[in-house]
Amino acid sequence: MRATILPPDNTTLDFTNGLSLPALSPDGKRIVFGARSADGKTPLWVRPLNALTGQPLAGTEGAAFPFWSPDSRFIAFFADGKLKKIDASGGPAFTLADAPVGRGGSWNRDGVIIFAPGNTLGALQRVSSAGGASSPINAAQGRMPWFLPDGRHFLYQTQPGIVTILNQSANMTILVGSLDGGESKPVTEVGSNALYAQGYLLFLREGTLMAQPFDPKRLVTTGEAAPVAEQIQRVLNTGTVGVFTVSETGMLTYRSGAGFGGLLLTWFDRSGKQGSTVGEPADIFAFNFSPDRKSLAAAIQETSNVRVNIWTYDVSRGFRTRLTFDPANDNNPVWSPDGQSIVFRSNRKGHFDLYRKSANGAGSEELLYADNLEKSPTSWSADGKFLLYLTGVVRSAFVGAGGDLWALPLTPERPGDPLKPFLLSQGPFNSFDALFSPDGRWIAYVSNESQRAEIYVTSFPPAASGLGGKRQVSAAGGILPRWRQDGKEIFYMGPDGQLMAAEIEAKGGALEVGQVRPLFRIIGVMQSNPLYDVSADGQHFLFRTFPEQKSGDPLTLVQNWTAGLKK
Repeated sequence: MRATILPPDNTTLDFTNGLSLPALSPDGKRIVFGARSADGKTPLWVRPLNALTGQPLAGTEGAAFPFWSPDSRFIAFFADGKLKKIDASGGPAFTLADAPVGRGGSWNRDGVIIFAPGNTLGALQRVSSAGGASSPINAAQGRMPWFLPDGRHFLYQTQPGIVTILNQSANMTILVGSLDGGESKPVTEVGSNALYAQGYLLFLREGTLMAQPFDPKRLVTTGEAAPVAEQIQRVLNTGTVGVFTVSETGMLTYRSGAGFGGLLLTWFDRSGKQGSTVGEPADIFAFNFSPDRKSLAAAIQETSNVRVNIWTYDVSRGFRTRLTFDPANDNNPVWSPDGQSIVFRSNRKGHFDLYRKSANGAGSEELLYADNLEKSPTSWSADGKFLLYLTGVVRSAFVGAGGDLWALPLTPERPGDPLKPFLLSQGPFNSFDALFSPDGRWIAYVSNESQRAEIYVTSFPPAASGLGGKRQVSAAGGILPRWRQDGKEIFYMGPDGQLMAAEIEAKGGALEVGQVRPLFRIIGVMQSNPLYDVSADGQHFLFRTFPEQKSGDPLTLVQNWTAGLKK
């Protein structure tokens, strides 16, 4: 038996950024999902399947990846950098553990919750459903866990996205891990997360929901996969989490007709009002403006090719032109101050080195600097003499490993000598991002030296001992600093998704930080990596956003879904 579930009145189903994904209760009697209201709020709604309407759950605004307790009484979810739980009938939400960018969880009958606290390739964590300290399951590195019936073993997905792309793999591995800490066992290669119910694994393969027989005792597949439904929506920037959910009682829910279609570059003003877009949706990993703001460079993955290349855009027309064609992965473009060339990172020699190419596409790429470290360029000084880069990191956000910060002089000490970079910062903390000020006298950078990512400013060139005296700009966490072209403001993203603006004033050899205030919170951005750049006057911001989905695409509910496999 099949039915449809429409969003509540005056709301829209919008799962594009992984928020508010639907989850059936284990007993198959209720479903929880998020819905966006006209004011942009996205609380969770709980709807009994024997009723025509649902009720919003207070205290669940912005909830992501909800999942149920095994007795179907409680709902766990991620919000505000925490793993929380709430009674499905309402009441206060209780914090269980830190989870800066939660990516799925599961709850067994012994009161153990396993969850992925971040969007990086880190260990799954376990915590008691009653709260307390969490601990890593070191043998399980991934996300989107799902307990098997014995409550000890669980499915999980290897980290997709940029890690997968850089290894030239279009699929992810589904593995079985154990609370006992034993070595994880690979099960199958698929295109999404995987769930288990009714003797089957459920997962996506090229957008089709598949069911494959699976023995939960021997932990092996026992037959060929068969299709269940086509054109299932996928979420996150990599499209590797599917919008489908299953109960223990033969209920299945999915959403079709709204597949992952890339990301849009969208303008916003200082009040958060949305404006026009630049170009068509694309799988954009990094971008920034040319110095005159008439062009931008972006790292884009082609749908027919898992590799990433650099493209340039004419901002006014939205027309884009491919700049690099090498079969390697090219990412993190940085413009020269005269707008004539672009430096980027590429793994053409097996690890990421720095390359340079003319911005108009003429000529071939030049290897600018190579060594045995993984490098990612971040900024070019106004006088053209120095390039900042990080080692050991793909641009990160509030979680994950950062890197050491280096400056590369672009002129050798003597003609013919190799370029010699010098270290600006190295442990015990890591820098995540670093940008020269428009006049080249200062560097705004991110460090977690206080155990939280914060924005700092320091002078350049630094003292002989490394980064010299510095001023902290953010007060409650921050990433992705961006300078206004006159150097009088620094913008950054706060941990709650707010775009912040800090007044900056240079007084002699010192930099004063004035008022810091929130501007707006963007609806429809990837909160784990909200990439953006700013206009010269600081009045407009170009964000990477998810295209709006059709509100008319409902959820499909299937009862006794396994019966269809026997036809």
